[in-house]
Amino acid sequence: MSDVNRRRFLVYGLGAGAGVVVLGKAGTRGSVISARSPLAAAQVPPALTKFTEALPIPPAIDRTGGGTLSLAMAPGSHQFHAQLGAAATFGYGGASYLGPTLLVKQTFPVSITFPNNLGAHPLAGSIDTTLGGAVAADKTTPRASVHVHGGLTPPQFDGHPEDTYLPGNTKTYDYPNGQAAGTIWYHDHALGITRLNVYAGLAGFYLIRDQFDTGLAGNPLGLPAPYGTFELPLVLQDKTFNANGSLFYDTQGVNPAVHPQWVPEFFGDVAVVNGKAWPNLAVAPGLYRFRIVNGSDARFYNLKLSVKQANILQIGTDGGLLNAPVNVGQLLLAPGERADVLIDFSRFTNGTKIVLQNNARAPFPTGPRNKRKGGLPIPELMQFTVDTTLTPFQGAVPATLRGGPGQPPAIAPPTRPPAVRNLPLNEILDPATGFPLAVLLNNLHFDTPDIETPTQGTAEMWNLINTTADTHPIHLHLVQFQLLERQPFNTAAYLAAWNAGLPNPGAEGQGRHPAPSADQFAKGAAKPPDRNEQGFKDTIRANPGEITRIVAKFPTPADAGFNPDATYTNAAGQPLQGYVWHCHILEHEDNDMMLKYRVIP
Repeated sequence: MSDVNRRRFLVYGLGAGAGVVVLGKAGTRGSVISARSPLAAAQVPPALTKFTEALPIPPAIDRTGGGTLSLAMAPGSHQFHAQLGAAATFGYGGASYLGPTLLVKQTFPVSITFPNNLGAHPLAGSIDTTLGGAVAADKTTPRASVHVHGGLTPPQFDGHPEDTYLPGNTKTYDYPNGQAAGTIWYHDHALGITRLNVYAGLAGFYLIRDQFDTGLAGNPLGLPAPYGTFELPLVLQDKTFNANGSLFYDTQGVNPAVHPQWVPEFFGDVAVVNGKAWPNLAVAPGLYRFRIVNGSDARFYNLKLSVKQANILQIGTDGGLLNAPVNVGQLLLAPGERADVLIDFSRFTNGTKIVLQNNARAPFPTGPRNKRKGGLPIPELMQFTVDTTLTPFQGAVPATLRGGPGQPPAIAPPTRPPAVRNLPLNEILDPATGFPLAVLLNNLHFDTPDIETPTQGTAEMWNLINTTADTHPIHLHLVQFQLLERQPFNTAAYLAAWNAGLPNPGAEGQGRHPAPSADQFAKGAAKPPDRNEQGFKDTIRANPGEITRIVAKFPTPADAGFNPDATYTNAAGQPLQGYVWHCHILEHEDNDMMLKYRVIP
């Protein structure tokens, strides 16, 4: 049995290997509690009713004219469902959980001060001090760093994972907002505890407007507006709750002798949207625009609507609008990915109920679908209920979004540049158990000095060579890029050529760099991007056994409006420079699947 297959058997092939299914009363939802946790023997939460909670809409803070703002990070007390007690959480700007939606506009700079007023961490028992950056003090005085994910941001304001600061301190971030309109989000990025800070609530939307996508009624593109009425954010997450309603997260890892608390991926058993469990949204019989982010730690979502006559029309990706709407049928989103979509409810009668469903495996793409075989599915996320007494948006679905009169320029397909980087993704497995000890890029640890140094003003093709069993959402800070293609390759042959010792610990941190190309091990033709991936991205799904080729242009100071290679110091006086790239499965990011890079002159 191969190492990858051994891991899959141990984690997912033993029925309750990933969790114990605790059955509720007849006809009620069971609860999946980790078999490794002391909570496995505790009373489970009640079976929660679905679609009885109203979907909350995070309030908007409008800074489209530029200006300043203060958003404190602070503890909160949040009730995710009326049948649950309140949970200790974190939030931004006075919110008990998550943060307000920030509305900004291209070329209008904003300065945001983020005081760290955090107290004792709600998930203190899950902090693993064997992970780089995490310290025991994070349990009572957690570090924080704010990253605007997808933003064209100077390095000193990008939320570098080592640029953290303690409670009682503040940092002001200057955002030039030099990019076109897009669905951006902000979240915590503190090294070693990102997964726990985000799970506790430190995330929110950051929507960039421009002259075309104004967010106002009567905008040139004819898109539904305004925010909060016909343009609505959806933060998709999964949680598990203790009997008292508090947040559950694993406190014992799969390799306790090495990483006492770390688990390879966390999957909850309750769908949470905008901070409410399985909510309902009353909608008018008309067109709506939904800005969606996958804010989960590790869960992928493959979204579809329960009524065949209802369609998801994707109009934008991470970095902005597509050339035209794409009827996707199903919409696959990895952690960190965003989608800008339209749903038309105009054809439905009063009281029609349409459920937003999910059929993605956990872990993706090869986890079991069935709970009885150890699967951890969440098949339903939220419900839309048509209410014909509500006044609908009067516009129709636009035929095009780019390239026409009053529209931004069309996006051209990427071309293959001469500069190429081969970047393997690999997992270090414990030979005794088959469980991961760490997940790495280039088989290197985060504390490796900058080794990827693209030159300012140049375009490069990054070949993401995935030798693992998981799909990894790879996120590059600073740049938006385009997907060129994906191509299968012979993983075993490539690993033997690159480093015959992988995936066992003896090879950790070893191997040739730059890594060899996987092109000679390709199996079959390259696959072009799906129609809804033909836009600008900052987070891309790198599938197992595939080379994912992306093309990015790295900006000059004139392009960006700032020096992307500026040097600065963090609160500890440590000099920092450049950006990071990493997997956005947060458990992987926290256990070294992240490296630094610089954009040099």
